[in-house]
Amino acid sequence: MIRTLRTDAEFLTALDKLLQIICQKLQLTKTQYRLAEEHYRAVGRWLEQEGSILAPYRPIIYPQGSLPMGTTNKPLSREEYDLDFVCELLIDWRRTNPIDLLSKVEFRLREHDDYRSRIERKNRCVSLKYAHDFHLDIVAACSNSALGEGQIRVPDRELKSWRDSNSKQYIAWFDRIAETYAVSARCLDHAEPLPQQESLEEKAPLRCAIQLMKRCRDLTFTGEKSGLAPASILLSTLCAECYQGQESVSEAIFGILQGICYRIANTKGRLQVWNQANQVLEDLGERWDRNPCAYQEFVIWIGEFSRLWEQLMNTRGHAAIAGILAILFEENLTQAAMRDSANWVDQGRLAGQLGMVPKTGALTNRPCPIVVPKNTFYGD
Repeated sequence: MIRTLRTDAEFLTALDKLLQIICQKLQLTKTQYRLAEEHYRAVGRWLEQEGSILAPYRPIIYPQGSLPMGTTNKPLSREEYDLDFVCELLIDWRRTNPIDLLSKVEFRLREHDDYRSRIERKNRCVSLKYAHDFHLDIVAACSNSALGEGQIRVPDRELKSWRDSNSKQYIAWFDRIAETYAVSARCLDHAEPLPQQESLEEKAPLRCAIQLMKRCRDLTFTGEKSGLAPASILLSTLCAECYQGQESVSEAIFGILQGICYRIANTKGRLQVWNQANQVLEDLGERWDRNPCAYQEFVIWIGEFSRLWEQLMNTRGHAAIAGILAILFEENLTQAAMRDSANWVDQGRLAGQLGMVPKTGALTNRPCPIVVPKNTFYGD
């Protein structure tokens, strides 16, 4: 049975502000975001340049994954973010060897003096490594529009075959659930613009919830368990399917966890998670069939996460709240967010500008009709 919580709005508002600050510390900084866009556009121009081996196939470059979804997370084990892009080519996949397509993209990148030293070959992409900032993972793809808008076929080195995907429609599906608008389809230099980063107050609760769940996953599945971690697209899809439109980040996470627990408890065998945008049936949890241990660890993690989150929602006092958040998201990150949250609220209150955004419930220091007189977690 899915449980419900009754808690006060002031506590939720303060907790949500703290969670939003944690999310902000996990994602790309404004400087990193600008750099990523500059590099992304430069790579696009190089791939499509007249005389390029790819130019006859009219390449179109666009972002996929966590960047357009607004759920980027800094990895635990290194400084670089993984940013994913698709290089879609107007070429008949039926007359093309999948490995040859990857080789064409890699060949063009190696013609560039700077990119040549940054290249790392991966299973489904060619990666450019920018130390201390990010990796640009460039997925080569053939259009497969006969199956529907946005459908593409992606080479797989290990399988030596094609895999079906639909990054654009997946983002559109996710955006509709998160109650945001899809990125404009306008193209510049055939590289579609990156979505604008949302401010702390504007970020949709679903996006924050996914960021935080990915962070908890990364902390849980480390060392010997690192190969058992659920993929980001699987986790994001589950979160989107279980999200019920909560305007509070903390309540959104509570509802999502309860929804996943309910589905697990009412599923025979392992949970089925389908890609909602791919016109070809794609079970995002298929690796659980090959490694049942990974599914068992996922179930254990979701159960423990849900238990701790319910405990958090019924806890009062800064020390107790910080203790739970440190378990879930790491102590140094939590302590830094606690300090920033306290400073931000104090400054806003002293300036008489602390308010609440009506739609999202987020605290803001911008002009706002709902004034927040104080902020407390009680007990301290």
